[in-house]
Amino acid sequence: MFGTANADHQVEAHDPAREDVWDLWERCQGLTPRGRGTDFWNRYEEDIAAAAGMGCKLFRFSVAWSRVEIAEGAFDPDALVHYRAVADHIRAQGMKVMVTLHHFVWPVWLERDHGGMIGEGFPDFFARYAARVAEALGDVVDYWITFNEPSQLTFGYIKPWWHHRYYMPPGLPRGTDVDAEAAAVGKFIPNLFRAHARARRSIQERTPAARVGVNPLVTGFPTWLQMLMDWGACHRGLSEALFKFTGKGALVSERGEVDLVIAGVSEGDQTRFEFSDRYLRTGKALLVAASYPGEDLASLAGKEVGVIELEHSPPAWKRDLPAQVRVRVFSNYDEARHSLAAGKVAALYGDAFYLMPFELESPERFRFLVTGLSEEHYVVAAPHGHARLLEHVNRAIVGFVRELAETPGEPWSERPEVGTKEVARPLSLHEVFAVGDTLPESILGKRGLRRIRRRGRLRVGIRTDAPGLSEACTGEGLELKLARRIARELLGDSDLLEIVPIAPSERLEVLASKSSWLNWAWRFWGTTTLIANANWWYLGISGRLPDELCPAEAVGAQDFVGLDYYWGLPTWRLHRFRLLEEAAHGRFLKAPVWPRGLFHALRRFHRWFPGQDLLVVENGCVPSADGMSRGEYLETHLAEVERALAKGVPVKAYNYWSITSNREWGHAFDPNTDFGLHFVDLDHDPSLRRVATPEAALYRDLIREKTGAGG
Repeated sequence: MFGTANADHQVEAHDPAREDVWDLWERCQGLTPRGRGTDFWNRYEEDIAAAAGMGCKLFRFSVAWSRVEIAEGAFDPDALVHYRAVADHIRAQGMKVMVTLHHFVWPVWLERDHGGMIGEGFPDFFARYAARVAEALGDVVDYWITFNEPSQLTFGYIKPWWHHRYYMPPGLPRGTDVDAEAAAVGKFIPNLFRAHARARRSIQERTPAARVGVNPLVTGFPTWLQMLMDWGACHRGLSEALFKFTGKGALVSERGEVDLVIAGVSEGDQTRFEFSDRYLRTGKALLVAASYPGEDLASLAGKEVGVIELEHSPPAWKRDLPAQVRVRVFSNYDEARHSLAAGKVAALYGDAFYLMPFELESPERFRFLVTGLSEEHYVVAAPHGHARLLEHVNRAIVGFVRELAETPGEPWSERPEVGTKEVARPLSLHEVFAVGDTLPESILGKRGLRRIRRRGRLRVGIRTDAPGLSEACTGEGLELKLARRIARELLGDSDLLEIVPIAPSERLEVLASKSSWLNWAWRFWGTTTLIANANWWYLGISGRLPDELCPAEAVGAQDFVGLDYYWGLPTWRLHRFRLLEEAAHGRFLKAPVWPRGLFHALRRFHRWFPGQDLLVVENGCVPSADGMSRGEYLETHLAEVERALAKGVPVKAYNYWSITSNREWGHAFDPNTDFGLHFVDLDHDPSLRRVATPEAALYRDLIREKTGAGG
């Protein structure tokens, strides 16, 4: 069976009365909120019909626990009626129904009042919820997924040492050490197994023939490495000791040419460095001369447009500019603005903050044609191993932002396309509920601070086209002001500062360190063997994990083998491990593609569970990844499924993720995060019109070819 899918939080509109933990997380972390999603709640018939039109015979959607159980023990019958209608419509379109009960989200009341997924009562709360859904939908659901990608949920309790925040809710209280993280994961994993087993039992008590399973996110690794990882996971004492050892911090404190870079670095730029909290919000915009006659993007058709493109930037202009424009690339904003003033280009595309800084001389020469084409968040960058330094930077940012907001005459309120961000953000939902800051005085990573204090000054890299260094601007710019505030926080004197001018294209290179490979090796071992190993779920179900991790009631508790597969690295590409981190940060254009890893995963799980069907619950791609187009990705991965079938692996279904564009878990919507077969312009189209991509037609043709009939 071929199919497709979506998930409640990513496609259903936000309901303030029925929030889930991700709604709260997006708000408190300053992430992109889901907003209207794709309005699937009201337009499910349209998307289901599109799937059926491609020849799909399976459609996966998820039930929102927060909509069904609006308060502890209070179930909303109207929500259950709605989800029943969705399932009935899928059936009416000739497709089987796959329902997910927990797609990364759960009710706020569960986290606030009962400790969430590590609370003692979680397994029974989840089983009760599953029972209610089964009573309403059980007779029309063909496949049940209890937990979507359980391996990913661990990142709500593990904060990787190279990242200053948790990737997803709930997070742990500020100051939590690695021993406490290990203890939290030690509670989470057995709780999840118990909840799955009890939910399966609740469903099958109401529908005995129900098929229940899970879909771990599997990363493709070489067989030899995967076997080593699995062996370590089966020995809890060893794996926990290794996790604590590699999770305590950087192996070495890296040293670059400067201590910090404040130079328009977007938090989405790199994984090679550590980042502060955000200090500025801006976005892609188009600047034109004041006399330019046009009023919209369409007026640029056939004209030459300057683009400021640095080495780190994905080609966002390809998304935002009309296809008919001619592009001229500039490496800095000063040169680009000079060309615009001279009439050599019709417009400039770049970040609004740098296109027309507040300090620009004669700003009346220019105006914005369009703003708000994206949302960018600027951060301060430091080499790895300087956690204590960044804590001071974050404190300085909080005070700096407040100062700007309270200073008369600052132009922030007059420029809606640029603004400071509220940066005193909670680290975890615990802090949200407690309404307090638990920041400890003792934080790991003091070596960099001592070096700065011995030197007696802070070295900060600032780009040459920034106000304060640029000849086109008068007065100190925001970067210099922030640098002085940080120097005052660190050294007690804002003048104890050395500014290092850097070319925009080299603004991160000055942080590079010869010792970075040591941290890479340290990180690779700790992450690959202990965190990225999604096999722990099936190691538990097959009875290979210690009982304290997978209780006996969960062993064998499944009716099919589900898996999600997107990315992988063969042996000869393991040195590019950072590409997996790009995927973890939602930058899927750079994610590593290895189709053969799907074949290996299917073969491995068939060996472990020889009597059960296998279902590829998710597989899909953004417009391109790792140099491979979405169409090529689809064809090559389906070829590996066929290869597995030829080897006798009983692959029952293949789901493409996803039917439409959707909100990708707090990330900005752009080509980095768009997996949809049908494009929806989530930010700029109020009608949320579905537009079939070429891959929708390709998928339809592939279904016809593989099935012989289109189903």
